[in-house]
Amino acid sequence: MIERGGSSAVTSATRCADAAADIDPSWTALRGAPLFRDAGDEVLGQLAAAQLVLRLELPRDTLLEVPPGIRDPLCLVIAGQMSIGVFDPEALAERGRRQRDAALGEQDGTLMPPGPLARTARRNLALLGDGELFNLAALVQASDGDDRIAAFSLTRALVLVIAGEAMRWLAAAAPGVAEAAASALASTSARLRAITGVQHEILDFYVRNGLSVAGPTVRLRQLDLCIDCKQCEEACEDRHGAQRLTLGGYELGLLDFVYTCRTCRDARCLSPCEHDAIKRDARSGEVVIHEDRCIGCSLCALSCPYGAIQMIDVAEPDMPAFQPRFKARLDKSGKLAFGPGKGRKAQARRIASKCDHCAGYADQACVSACPTGSLIEISPAALFRVPGPGARGDAAAGSAPGHEPHPARAGYPRTFATGSAEWHVRDMLPARPFVDGIAVRDSGAARVRARRLSLLVWALGLAAFAGVLAEVVLRWFHPTWSISYTVMRREGVEPALAAMNVSYLAGTQLALTCGYLGTALMVLSMAYLVQRRLGWFWRTATNQFWLDVHLMTGVVGPLFIALHSALRLTTWVSIPFWSMVAVVVSGVIGRYLYTLVPSLTSKHDLAILAHRRAITELAIDHPAAGDHAYQVMDREARRSRSAWEIGLVPLLLWVLADDLRRIWTRRRDRRALTRLAPRRIARRIARRIDRVVALERRNELAPRGKALLRSWKRVHVPFSIALLGTMLAHIAIALHVF
Repeated sequence: MIERGGSSAVTSATRCADAAADIDPSWTALRGAPLFRDAGDEVLGQLAAAQLVLRLELPRDTLLEVPPGIRDPLCLVIAGQMSIGVFDPEALAERGRRQRDAALGEQDGTLMPPGPLARTARRNLALLGDGELFNLAALVQASDGDDRIAAFSLTRALVLVIAGEAMRWLAAAAPGVAEAAASALASTSARLRAITGVQHEILDFYVRNGLSVAGPTVRLRQLDLCIDCKQCEEACEDRHGAQRLTLGGYELGLLDFVYTCRTCRDARCLSPCEHDAIKRDARSGEVVIHEDRCIGCSLCALSCPYGAIQMIDVAEPDMPAFQPRFKARLDKSGKLAFGPGKGRKAQARRIASKCDHCAGYADQACVSACPTGSLIEISPAALFRVPGPGARGDAAAGSAPGHEPHPARAGYPRTFATGSAEWHVRDMLPARPFVDGIAVRDSGAARVRARRLSLLVWALGLAAFAGVLAEVVLRWFHPTWSISYTVMRREGVEPALAAMNVSYLAGTQLALTCGYLGTALMVLSMAYLVQRRLGWFWRTATNQFWLDVHLMTGVVGPLFIALHSALRLTTWVSIPFWSMVAVVVSGVIGRYLYTLVPSLTSKHDLAILAHRRAITELAIDHPAAGDHAYQVMDREARRSRSAWEIGLVPLLLWVLADDLRRIWTRRRDRRALTRLAPRRIARRIARRIDRVVALERRNELAPRGKALLRSWKRVHVPFSIALLGTMLAHIAIALHVF
């Protein structure tokens, strides 16, 4: 029996349990929660009847308010996702006003509700899923006058708010439950304490940009592999008539989460549509637009906070949003029909369009078109290494169904699972994938056409060159071991005469053969450009295959040409060779820039933030040293920004001169730090300052590199044309002479 305010809450435990089960859904939620597995029906009935445990159903983007009369509350997440965020009270008030206005105008569709609450937060501090218990009272105590720390729902969520009084009572009435609750609180606390430094930024990115509520996989672009060819966007438009993905989405380090549909588990785009024009496929789980029913009201596009749905004009060719190929596709399939017996009554002026992962096709056009394997599909929970849907702790991992260890006896879970992989708590939210890249080249979980010929292409090309090179080397340095010598001996030529006739000079038959092979390979390298211009050509093989052919022939072809010249490169006849060298060098530089510049420009922000956070932690007991460190970094950052107006070459000279200046100022700053902190701490802070200064200077150089990156084709393509012309002239002259 529980006493509250001096009055008896129940008179009979059995009647209490029965009544609670009949009238209070809190009892049902308690009974189904693993945390209360050891509690009897009588105990749970008393908790529910005394209103020490309240069951709350939260719509998405709803703050969890502490119910009146509940002191020292805990919150148990039964289903859904919750987060903890830091909010500006004025921003919350403005959002509440917009949400109330939207509710009033929802029936006639005049107003749309505001976007995700996670984007209103200044910072998202935690992500909480099924079965996690956290201290709700601590959030109220941590809030101050300027900021409010509050828990809120990311999706529709079912939670139990448990009064602190209930836990104290359970310690005596059901010790096993109290022990399990303590273990669950320890688990949540350990996981939150493990998030340090730059991991806070990664977690905020994960929650703020909706990756926690995304479907099983999301599409991302690996910036260190992307060559910015836009073939993914072109392939998508070729297949569907309108582009369904856009590069340059939400970027974190070397990864770009492109603007396209994520198949959200709690999709906001579904509820506004009153014509069943956008629905979730029951079999595949894909969110699909039924174009023959869409009336073009735009409510689904306005509801999607991730820019995944576009409204395509199909009635006015003069409008910027008009896509002729999209309209032609719909006309051909009869999806623009209207009238009696059709999906819509009146003619539609616009039709919604979004990615459906190429439903009905064997592959995904954008991923198959990527020549470098930069565009992939990957599980966000596995990438960020956070507990996702169906995640489990090590307490239950490997146990037979129905025989999982009790949470209290198993201890708080130090591992969690994402799909088939298990991670330790300390491995959560790793920075390395975003700073160093993930190097996934097999398209991840995406459906693509087979890519098995690339290695064969390189193997054949390099093997052919290696064989010819071996013959040339043997002719020069050991003629009797060469194939030419062996052939002449089999034809009956005397050994001495055969050895005398073995040679390798420009104009010999083998040299001419090398010239023919090199020319053929250099011409074949242009097939990569041809397949981009001719729509049917890409069906012969994947873009990745043709890029591999382009790279292989661009490497092996010049090697054969070098053998063809026999390294006699001083006469006018060698002009085609030097043209070829210019083409190859410009191509290599372009490839280098396309992979180097994105990595340099993307990884610095995270690295700088990590170093700054490390300085703050090192100087936590020496605030004067921390202040001096930030003054130095701010001073150097201002100097770097002041060099923005000068040209690229003067900027490089400025960097050299500034490095010399830093030799003296570094010593001065280190002496100042040693007066403000112990020598060991001062030395570590100084090293961090040097890294921040170097990285911020790179950030100033990076835009110049991007400008060079955009213009490199203006060098590579003209050189290729010049090579073709000089090569044809060389062949024509050679044929005329001989």
